[in-house]
Amino acid sequence: MNLFKKVTYSSMALLLALGLSACGNNEENEGQTEENPTTDETSEEETDQATSDDGEIPTLVYLNIGTPPQGNDEVVAAINDYLDSQDAGYHLDLTFYDWGDYEQKLQLASSTGEDWDMAFTANWAGPYKTLVNQNALMDLTDLMEGKEFVDLINPDMIKGVSVDGKVYGIPAAYPGAVAANQFVWTKSFVDKYDIDYESIKDAKDLEPILKKIKEEEGMQYPFGVSKDFLFAMPEPVYKVTEGVAVKEEDGKLIAYNLYADDLYKEQIGVMKKYMDEGLVSPSAPQTEAGTVFPENEVLVTEGEGEPGSNAIWSNDIRGEVVSSLVGDEIMISNDKATGKMISLNSQTDKADLAMDFINRMFTDQKLQDMLSYGIEGKHYELVDGKVRKFNQEEDGAANEYDVPSFTFLSAFNRTPLAGAPGIGDEEFDQEAKEFEESLVASPVLGFTIDETNVETEIANIQQTQEQYTTNLKTGAFDESYYQEFLDKLDTAGIQKVVDEVQSQLDNWDPEA
Repeated sequence: MNLFKKVTYSSMALLLALGLSACGNNEENEGQTEENPTTDETSEEETDQATSDDGEIPTLVYLNIGTPPQGNDEVVAAINDYLDSQDAGYHLDLTFYDWGDYEQKLQLASSTGEDWDMAFTANWAGPYKTLVNQNALMDLTDLMEGKEFVDLINPDMIKGVSVDGKVYGIPAAYPGAVAANQFVWTKSFVDKYDIDYESIKDAKDLEPILKKIKEEEGMQYPFGVSKDFLFAMPEPVYKVTEGVAVKEEDGKLIAYNLYADDLYKEQIGVMKKYMDEGLVSPSAPQTEAGTVFPENEVLVTEGEGEPGSNAIWSNDIRGEVVSSLVGDEIMISNDKATGKMISLNSQTDKADLAMDFINRMFTDQKLQDMLSYGIEGKHYELVDGKVRKFNQEEDGAANEYDVPSFTFLSAFNRTPLAGAPGIGDEEFDQEAKEFEESLVASPVLGFTIDETNVETEIANIQQTQEQYTTNLKTGAFDESYYQEFLDKLDTAGIQKVVDEVQSQLDNWDPEA
């Protein structure tokens, strides 16, 4: 039995069938919206039902992650005007909470009964599984039926977000592709030193070029690492719960302690060597998440992105970047699928309206652009059918609406950024093809552990992870520190969790 199922979901054919184009203008976008079946399906009856007894239009409260932009109120007002023009029958209240505060804010909003309808969720923000276990999120399985956006999402992604066969979060729309672990290179140094960056698949292969750049450029720490370092493995790791992963041996799925595994030990050893050799900053474990390193201070970082992400990673501080895949395969896993989603409050009384908005977010390019970029003419302009964001240096005005567009999930329905390849461009199509050809589905896709018998142990493991793994993955440790971590995992009960996962795997039917 070959448990590594190759994914053969044709992304570009689907995109063409949907009529999505990178080279559109506003008139084209408006035309697509007017013809949008979702908009037409909003009947007068539904609109009447959406209006409250006092005649006020209901408002969907949408919680999102990211530094709150100054221009948010103006953008939301413009979005609501647009929703009115499309007879949506509701308005939007989009609220951002800063990166470090979001999880606590979302947990608090869920536990105190705060009024919210939709929220960004992820395995790292919420986290998703915890919110599901707390009954904070609504079961969307039946609500999704018949919605256009379902056809835009790789079926394996939907399987990957499922918990006990039910869907509590809508994943990103990647027809034939998911976000991949990548090395992100500062292009000026790649060009200057003619670096064959695409051949480097493993962090251990970075050493010669890191040393060369450090010596010849006088760059202090050429490998840019912060506390949220991706720590991408060159081989797929099929994690199923805190500290426990699964591998295939002789056609059987075997659960094991991820942190005691040879691959993990090898990779943290590579990072320790780089730290000891001065290739990674000793302050990496304390460097804030999301830190962008200036062009003259970094050669390479790690990132998780889809086709076209180079345009997002390229910015005024870092300069232009190029990227290459870590390893040879891009895995569709539960972690990947739950990497960014939108969920509904289990207590919302506006579920139908929220699902209508989500459907529009995935299918209405103008709405997606407003969410992601702001107001045309105020925050950006279209150049040859692509978005050029305004900036202080070139335009004399700062862009007050700068948000993490990935949280709006539908990159393929978003007008591409200027200076970057987009759908229909040869470079983009080639990158999308490379992604698709590298996809493999995790053998435990859709497997959800029943934590009933090991709930305490999993909580203890999570607490131990939080204490140790940042230092381990950034290289700021010694052998005794690593052994102390393993010992504390044993005390936390990790072997009991491994045994429980194995028992459940032995009775799991992946085709069910």
